[in-house]
Amino acid sequence: SSADTSAAPKPAQRVKTTTVKRLVGYGVGDLGLNIYWHSLSLILVFWYAEVVGLEPKVAGLIYAAGLFWDAISDPLVASFAAANRSRWGSYRPFILFGSFALGASFCLLFWKPPFEGVALLIALLGSGILFRTCYTIVAVPYSALSARITYDSNERAELSGVRMFFAFCGMLCVSSFFFPLSRLIGGDENSAEGFLLTAGLGAIVATCALLVCFFSTQEKSAVGKVSEKTNFSLRTFVDSFVRNDALRFLMLLLIINSAAGACLFIPMAFYLEANGQSFANKEVVLTGFALSSLAGTPFWTVVARMLGKKVCWSIAGGMMLLSGGALLVFGPIMIEGIPVQILAYGFANPAFAVVIWALIPDTVEYGQYTYGRRDEGPVFGASMLAQKSASALTGLGVGYVLSGIGYDPALAIQTEYTAARLEQFLAIAPPLLILVAGFVIWLLPLSRNVHARIVDELGI
Repeated sequence: SSADTSAAPKPAQRVKTTTVKRLVGYGVGDLGLNIYWHSLSLILVFWYAEVVGLEPKVAGLIYAAGLFWDAISDPLVASFAAANRSRWGSYRPFILFGSFALGASFCLLFWKPPFEGVALLIALLGSGILFRTCYTIVAVPYSALSARITYDSNERAELSGVRMFFAFCGMLCVSSFFFPLSRLIGGDENSAEGFLLTAGLGAIVATCALLVCFFSTQEKSAVGKVSEKTNFSLRTFVDSFVRNDALRFLMLLLIINSAAGACLFIPMAFYLEANGQSFANKEVVLTGFALSSLAGTPFWTVVARMLGKKVCWSIAGGMMLLSGGALLVFGPIMIEGIPVQILAYGFANPAFAVVIWALIPDTVEYGQYTYGRRDEGPVFGASMLAQKSASALTGLGVGYVLSGIGYDPALAIQTEYTAARLEQFLAIAPPLLILVAGFVIWLLPLSRNVHARIVDELGI
């Protein structure tokens, strides 16, 4: 069933509840998490292939296995955290205590074990699963915290926008400094020691950011006329999926969008490497991409607030399609060694994250209104499960694509055939998936007006 909002009263005017301190304090946490996330999405598979020396398809397999484990653990952690009670709230203790283990496991992720063959693969897989476990323990409660900071959909759009601004600051840190620092520290482009020590520096910055988030935020109590506590069970999880039609559309949206993101981020470093003689250094192009994303974040936040989330998605999706078409037809249009199409991708990319992370907490209240139970754990757990399962499958597929088009880590210069196929993949796959996701979001039975009426009906 779906929420009947036709008889609900007109949304009331609300006093703004989010302060600048809380907006920024919450957003800073995503800077830390995205130092980790973008190190994985932009660099990890490249590190496996170029530094450790694995075949791209094997690298993609290890990457996918870690993400699958991440996806499986997400619903468990989400529901466990939602049921947690402490003097600091439900979610904030996980950010405080989990941040230290997360930083240590990140360093282990970029340690090259002194093994060969099966032992090497087991060691890499083990470090990947350990990191993913620690990441889940921090990242899932961090995301769910947004449902307790404010109950206003417009304020959540702002919160999502600030969060994404800091998220892309995290990406900027990775894209600008990871390769240069590892080269400076290790004295070589592909130094294992350089990658490890650079990861250590990133872990220190990320841990500090997460601690700032803990001390700057405050949780509101769960609201409405239902019980605050929802224990995890498979039955509860399935029941939420069946009864909350907004959640079903949201999960489909997340699956397609996550696949698009993996098709964009994972091949990008390989594409830049394959065109190294024509492009600027990898870190220069990636920094341009990150700066473009950073510039786009406040723009799309304003668009989402003024025109609505669905219109925002459509405009950004159109930009992706035009950019991909230009890359496919004209090839890379260069400015100072940076393809303009990559910059355009970067500018459009934040729109999708701003929309999604504002929609997820709204889906909690939609379900609460529909069937009378506040399922924060199942909703956030299901969302993360969809996101990471899709990323894992796509990462595995990209690894096989790289091997299939002849990408060889042993070659100093890739063949023209490989470089051309990488370009075609980047031109077609991400925009096409975003286009499909655009159709899905218009079917989502949630808008800011619907959500505002639901919130009034619940008495928030």
